[in-house]
Amino acid sequence: MRTEIVVNEKLNSIVRELDFRGVEELIKDTVMTEIVCRVSNFSEEVEHYESKYGKEFEAFSREYEDGEEDFTKYDDLMAWKFAQEGKVYWGKKLDEMKNAL
Repeated sequence: MRTEIVVNEKLNSIVRELDFRGVEELIKDTVMTEIVCRVSNFSEEVEHYESKYGKEFEAFSREYEDGEEDFTKYDDLMAWKFAQEGKVYWGKKLDEMKNAL
């Protein structure tokens, strides 16, 4: 599926001055950069929790489920889970973009 974008000549000229072949390449580059940034941010958060607890998410999750209720650990578990899921999701999107280019 292809969508046509109408771009005025002034914008097109600026895009070319930035060493892009055109607006389509600029959009692809911008999207790829944003996805890489998200993967990096989620990865840093996952690494933070792995360092804090000295284990990977799955091990921590099992340990939490088997232990007594701890609200601080629960909050960390939820934040860690979100980061882990985000890392996986955006990692897949990054692979999709690499295959599409």
